[in-house]
Amino acid sequence: MTDTPQFLEFHISCADIVESLAWYRNIGFTELMTSDIRAHHYAVITDGLFCIGLHEDKRSVRGLTFVRQQLAKHVRRQQIAGVPFDYAQLSDDEFNEAAQADPDGTLAIQIEARTFSGTAETTNIPVIGGLSHISLPCLRLAESLEFWQQLGFIAVESGLEGQAELHMPGLIVHLDEGTRMPEFHFLPLNFAHSCRAVENSNTPFTESDSGYTLTSPDGIRLMVANTEAAALA
Repeated sequence: MTDTPQFLEFHISCADIVESLAWYRNIGFTELMTSDIRAHHYAVITDGLFCIGLHEDKRSVRGLTFVRQQLAKHVRRQQIAGVPFDYAQLSDDEFNEAAQADPDGTLAIQIEARTFSGTAETTNIPVIGGLSHISLPCLRLAESLEFWQQLGFIAVESGLEGQAELHMPGLIVHLDEGTRMPEFHFLPLNFAHSCRAVENSNTPFTESDSGYTLTSPDGIRLMVANTEAAALA
């Protein structure tokens, strides 16, 4: 049995979960069936592989959620070793959950079991394409690398100063020094078609030479790469 946690979702706190859910569905994300284990309103959307958890709770939380077997035992062992946790809810009669913040405040949330049904293959691919990677806030690269590697991410050489790439099954994370907000990066199969589809969905976006950017109601930037321009470069 491996002790490495399994990536589940990117956790986002939403002021209005109905508005956020409608926004993501409008550009082609698929909603998945969630369990009733959460005390707050909760929804999950996916591009077919990458999942985003929309949480209507009072905490202002952004972070990566992982499932870890025998979570309570793991957290207590870490606490005895002096490892700090931002919070740890561990009880025989509660849903066990614990979280740690990286150097820039992004949470690594660990829970004891999945909270939604599996991501069965879907033909309903978002108009912006599939996720290529996410970028996390990063002001101190070495410290961020150390934090995420202890969770099981494997570092990959980027070849560029101030940048690093982390891999885990189902997820690629980029750390670029100076990044202050999380970003989701997508690759459309046909960039021109993707632009037209977003325009037809009446979703506001901003264009640049490298592609276009959408900003969700919960403040996440979705960066869509101009794959056609990149191919000609």
